[in-house]
Parts: sequence; C-alpha cells; structure tokens
Amino acid sequence: MRRLSRLTALDSLRGFGILLVVLGHTSWSAGLVSWIFSFHMPLFFIISGMLFHERQFLDSFKKKVARLLIPYLFFGIVTFAYWALIERRLRGGGVSGSVANALTNIFLARAGTGNYPQNAVLWFLPCLFVTEMLFLGIFTFVKSKRAIRYDWAVAATLATVSFSSIMVMHSFDLPIDRLRLPWALDILPFSMLFYCIGYLLSRFLIPYMQKSKPKASLHVVYAAIGMAGLGLLWVFDEFTGLSVNLNDASTSNPFWMLCAALLGFISSLMLCVAIDCRLLQFLGRASLTIMCVHEPVKRVLIFVMAKILGMNTDALRANLVYAMLVTVVTVAICVAVHLIMDRFAPVLIGSSHHNLASQGKARA
Repeated sequence: MRRLSRLTALDSLRGFGILLVVLGHTSWSAGLVSWIFSFHMPLFFIISGMLFHERQFLDSFKKKVARLLIPYLFFGIVTFAYWALIERRLRGGGVSGSVANALTNIFLARAGTGNYPQNAVLWFLPCLFVTEMLFLGIFTFVKSKRAIRYDWAVAATLATVSFSSIMVMHSFDLPIDRLRLPWALDILPFSMLFYCIGYLLSRFLIPYMQKSKPKASLHVVYAAIGMAGLGLLWVFDEFTGLSVNLNDASTSNPFWMLCAALLGFISSLMLCVAIDCRLLQFLGRASLTIMCVHEPVKRVLIFVMAKILGMNTDALRANLVYAMLVTVVTVAICVAVHLIMDRFAPVLIGSSHHNLASQGKARA
C-alpha cells in the first residue's frame, strides 16, 4: 500500500497509552479506571490498524512472529517462573491461580486474568498477532479475487461483521469465563473492529500527519481540544455507566463502547500532536516491554510501599497520589529493563539495533 515514515505523534500516542495502561492496572479509583478502560486498549489496536502495511503474507508472518510472539513467549515464561517460584510462596493465600493452568496457558493463550495470574496483559500480544494476520490474509485474498473494488470497503465490511459479532456476544452474555477460546479468539471481534477503524482513519489522518508540524500557536488549541475531549469522555462514561474490559471480551453497551473508543482516540491524538515530545516518543517505542513487564513490577512496588507506609494495599491503590507514584516508578523500572535488553538481547523484546537506529524507515 504505502511505506510510512515514522510518525512521532503516533509514538507519543503509544507512550501516552502505555502510561494509562500502567495507571489503570495500579489504581483502584473506580471512576478513573472505568475512564481509562473505556479507550486505552482500543487505542492500541487503532494505532496498529493505522500502520498496516500490505506485504507478502509469509514475510509479514515472520516479522510478526519476531515482533510479537517471541517477546510473548519470553515474558510469559519468565514472569510465570517468578510468579510460581517466588511470588506465590511469599504471598501465600494472597495469590490465586493454578500453576498448571498458567503454564499450559502460555501456549494456549486464552485471555482472562485467571488464565494469566502471573501477567494478565499478555493476552494482548497473541491477540494482536492473530488480528493482524487475519486482516492481512482476508485483505490480500479479497484483492486478488477482486471481490471488492475498493481497499477501504474490505476494512469497512470486516468492521461491520466484527461489530455485529460483538452485539451477538453481548446478547448471549459471552464469553463464559471457563470456556475462553485459545489465542484470544473470543476477543477477535473487538480487536478486529478497532484495527479496521484504524485502517480506515489512516486514509485521512496519515496524509495530514505527514505534513509539516502545526504552528506553535495551534499546539495550545490542539491541547485544549484534546483535554476537553478526554474530560467529555469522563462525563460520558459516568452518564452512561459504561464498562469496558477487552481482556474479558465484555462491555456493558457495544454502541457506547464504540463511541467512547473513538472519542478517546481522537482526543488523545490531538493532545499528543500538541505535546509531541521525546519522552513520550521513547515510551511509545518501549511500550511493548513496558506492557509485558509492568504487572509483576507493579505488584512488588505496591507490596513494598504499603509495608513502608503501614497501609493496606487496597487503601494505597485507592489513593490517586500513591497510585501515580507507583505508576511512575514502575515505568522507570520497565524502561531500565528495556534499555538493558535492547543492548544485550533485542530479539527478546521484538526489536533490533538496526530497526531502532533507522527511525526514518517504515514501521510495519
């Protein structure tokens, strides 16, 4: 389709998104968590869809295995070993989950916190892999048969089918916790919907974003619009009582979920275009490592900080200031892990020195 030069605003958007992921998994402030969950994971699927690059299927398969599945297996096994051998022993009855199920599930990749007690966010990597490969396969097949004339129609059709599937799942209260599908296939309607939306949005947003950066005077306007949009999303979530949890493939209302995801994405993009900075860009490029490492790190920090402050861990997590402090320290530790692994074992975090150095080249 097209080769994309690196769009720094999308890196910043990833960085903003990963900060929300860590904060959302740390805080127990109900309003804040509901607000974050209403758009933070759809945001990552939309970004991935925007960066879709049509290439030969086998070549893409190999690249995505290296980019997503090798880090998934590495972090899945390492965090499982830590959880099974150390954390479960130290916390005793405070840790739930079957060791056998957790180990088996590294390869079955069924989503759900109970299936990933060592690291609940790991579902995202196999889910994104399946989503990208299925989209590319269908896209390539339909184009080769010329069954649909326009590229955008393929994505629009897939998005419609995906949203219809979500409506059916919602009507029948699916999925059932004990019957989660392997390789996060029960989340596929959600992930495919937002991936296709990303592809469709890219046709309008990418050309605009590839132009010269907006004037300094517009940064304030963009930031104000972005902040206003995110504030409006908070009010919208409160008013509708919306709940979204892609890990559980669930939402209280599919239509409100779609509205919230689009409002959150556009508002966050406006904000990141305005404040595009090297720190957020770096966090965006390190987002995969932060995604895979922050859960066990966060749990240790919460436990240690609660002991130091003489607080219950639940009370600590309900305090926004402490939750934000844990978030900042957690991200800092994850960044340190990323830098070390990028230096000595880049293949395990889905990157290479060449790709990181060549920021002007396209990203698949």
